[in-house]
Amino acid sequence: MSVDLLVNVTPFETRVARIENGQAEEIYIERERGLKGNIYKARVQRVLPGIQAAFVDIGMDKAGFLYAGDIATSKHGGGAYLSDEMEHGEEGESSEEAAASSQSRRNAPPIANLLRDGQELMVQVSREPIASKGPRLTSQIGLAGRYLVYLPYLEHTGIARRLEDPAERERLLAIAHAIAPAKGGLIIRTVAEGKAADEIQQDLDYLLRLWNDIEKRSKNAALGTLIHKELNLYLRVMRDYVDEEVEKIHIDSREAYESMKKFARRFMPEVAKKLYYYPGERPIFDVYGVEDAIESALKRRVKLKSGGHIVIDQTEALIAIDVNSGSFVGSRNMEETGFKTNLEAVHEIVHQLRLRNLGGIIVVDFIDMQEEENKQRLMEVLAEALKRDKAKTHIVQLSELGLVEMTRKRTRDSLGRMLMKECDRCCGIGLAKSPTTICYQLFREVVAEARAYPCEKLMVIAHPSIIDLLLGEENEGVLQLEGFLSKQISLKSDDSFSPDHYEVVLQ
Repeated sequence: MSVDLLVNVTPFETRVARIENGQAEEIYIERERGLKGNIYKARVQRVLPGIQAAFVDIGMDKAGFLYAGDIATSKHGGGAYLSDEMEHGEEGESSEEAAASSQSRRNAPPIANLLRDGQELMVQVSREPIASKGPRLTSQIGLAGRYLVYLPYLEHTGIARRLEDPAERERLLAIAHAIAPAKGGLIIRTVAEGKAADEIQQDLDYLLRLWNDIEKRSKNAALGTLIHKELNLYLRVMRDYVDEEVEKIHIDSREAYESMKKFARRFMPEVAKKLYYYPGERPIFDVYGVEDAIESALKRRVKLKSGGHIVIDQTEALIAIDVNSGSFVGSRNMEETGFKTNLEAVHEIVHQLRLRNLGGIIVVDFIDMQEEENKQRLMEVLAEALKRDKAKTHIVQLSELGLVEMTRKRTRDSLGRMLMKECDRCCGIGLAKSPTTICYQLFREVVAEARAYPCEKLMVIAHPSIIDLLLGEENEGVLQLEGFLSKQISLKSDDSFSPDHYEVVLQ
C-alpha cells in the first residue's frame, strides 16, 4: 500500500493529511498548540471522593481533571495511563497487561488518601479538552521518544501491543531490561521493531537528559507554570506516525521542512530521505484532493458508488450512522441488495470514522438481512476494515434489528466540531421553520398585539420571501385576519431581515 504524508503550514494553522492509495484517510489540524503531552506544575483545587477524582489548577481557565487511577503511586497508575491514553491507543501494554491495569485503576486507593486540597504536584495532560470538559491529567509522567516512552515514576517495562512477533517482542524486551535506567520504567514503541540496541540506547539517553532538565525547571517554577511543551503538530506526526508504510512526506513550508530535516537527522535519520519540500504554486491539499475530502467530511450524507448512501449524525451522546440502498436495485432480491450495500458501506464507514475522527459510542443501522451467513460475513468485513484504524475500537455483535454498536477511542475533537460552529438560525437542530409556519406564527402575534394595545392599523415587516408568501398563497389569511380584527394590515419587506425574523408595528 502506498502511503504519503502531506504537511500544510501557514501562520495561522498547520494541517497534516495521511494519504493511503491516493485517498485522504486521516486529517490532523492544529490552530493553537495542543495541550496533550504538556507538563505543568499544578495545585489541587478540590478533591472529590465521591467520584475518585480531583480538579487541578494548571494555570488555565478550565481546571484539569485527575482520576485516582492516574495518580503516580508505587502500586497504581502507570499501566492504565499508557494503555488507555497514548494517542490512538497505539502504544502500551499487551492485552493481558491492559486488563490488569484496568483492574488496578478500579482498585485504586481512595483519592483522599492520595491528594489533599492545595497540594502541589507535577502533572501531564493525557487528553485534550473536549467541548466543555477541561483537560484530563495524569501525575504518571510519560516522555515519548522515537523508540521508547520513559516513565520516571514507574518501575515497569512494557511493549506496544501492535508488535506481535513473539521473537521480536522477546528481543526488544531483553534490550529494554539491559538498558533500563536506575530510576523509572520503559515502554517500547511500535517503531522500535528491527532497531539495534545502540539506537534504542541513544533514544533513552535523550529522554533521560530531557527529564533531568524538566526536574530542574520544576523546582523553581511557580504554580500553574508550563514546564515542558510537547512538540508541534508536524514534528509529533513525524515522530509518532512515520513507519515503513510511509514512502514520502511532502512539506509546503521551507521553514517547516528545515525544522523536520534537522529533527530527523538527530533522532530518526532513516526518515530524512523521505522528506520533500513542495514549492508548487497550487496548494498541496488541492493537488491531492484533500480539500474536497474535508468538504465532503463536513456533510451528513455520503454517497456510495452503487447508488446507496450513508447518513452520519453526531450527537452529544453518540454517533448515529444509517445505511440506505437508495437507487441501488441491481441485485436479484432484497436480501442480496441489502447485503451488497452493507458491504460497500462498511468500507466507507471506516473511512469516514478515520477522516472525521469520530469517537465515543457509535451505532450503525445496517440494512436488514435475514440470512445468518450474510450477517456473519458483514461483521468479519467490518472487523477486518477496522484493523487499519490506529484508534482503539470495540465491536458489539449485530442485533436482530440490524444495529451494530461499537466504540472508538476519542483522542481529540472531531473534524466537524473543530471546523464548524452551531448554526445561529437553527441553534444546532439542523432544521429551520418553514415559511408557512413563520406566517402562521406571525398571524398569532398580530392578533396578540392588536388585542393588547389600541391601534387603528398594523404593519408587518419581514423578509421578502415571507412577504411574497403573504401576498400570494397566504393572502386569503391576511384578508380574513383584517376582517377578524377590523383593522388594516400593511406589509413591508426588508432584505436585512433573516427569513425567520419579523416585526409587528402598531400604527
